[in-house]
Amino acid sequence: SRIKRKMETKHTPFEQLTITNKFMFAMVFSQKDIAKPFLEAILGIKIHELRDPEPEKTIEVNPLSKGVRFDVFVKESGPNGETLRSFDIEMQMKDTHEIPKRARFYQAMRDSDALCRGEKYRDLKDLYIIFLCPDDIFGKGRAVYKFKNLEVDDPKIEMGDQTFKNFYIFSKYRDVAEKAIRDYMEYFATNKASSPETEGIDRLVKWYQTDSNTRIRYMTWQEEIDDMKALAEEEKARADKAEARADEEKARADKYEKMLRELGKL
Repeated sequence: SRIKRKMETKHTPFEQLTITNKFMFAMVFSQKDIAKPFLEAILGIKIHELRDPEPEKTIEVNPLSKGVRFDVFVKESGPNGETLRSFDIEMQMKDTHEIPKRARFYQAMRDSDALCRGEKYRDLKDLYIIFLCPDDIFGKGRAVYKFKNLEVDDPKIEMGDQTFKNFYIFSKYRDVAEKAIRDYMEYFATNKASSPETEGIDRLVKWYQTDSNTRIRYMTWQEEIDDMKALAEEEKARADKAEARADEEKARADKYEKMLRELGKL
């Protein structure tokens, strides 16, 4: 049963959690003083003010549709409190061979949540989907990949939909020319701080590793993840069983049709 599988799950010891663990990453980068310089460094932009980042932010359109859980979602506010840009930051340690489409789905879910009834499409703001990965998921040997929509026959023409998808392959940090970006990527790859910004991250990681309240939050988070995985496995098992039944029904129907043809009934 799902409960039995949950009890048998072996959790990673809390003390071994590093910044590349999704829970730890969300906890650390939900701090504005961590997220703001990070975004400014890797995107080469100046941020006016960040609202409080939302770790593990969940969006569901309806109960029957697939939802998303962002690692860290954050908005930039302007001088009058208006939203200027939005950022989704994802730590992705495993190449699932579907990350580009996952980025597409995340953008769609975020956009569906961005406008209230009656608002215009022109009210959509810049949206950055940022993936931090150890593996070169595109296989082209680059450390950084940046995408936006361009016209196929004339790439000088931008679509202008204000959406950007960036992928940072932190195992290739040595290939990054910009020191500020390289320092962050080196820390993700090695857990060794080499700048004031990454030293601040490292101190926060070590503090969380010794905080009893964080330990409780981690175990609760891990249990939720285990439950989600178990439910997904159950749904897949039911789907596989239904597909097998359908195949059996089709096989019987094909056999019956063949028999009728042989008897000249069809």
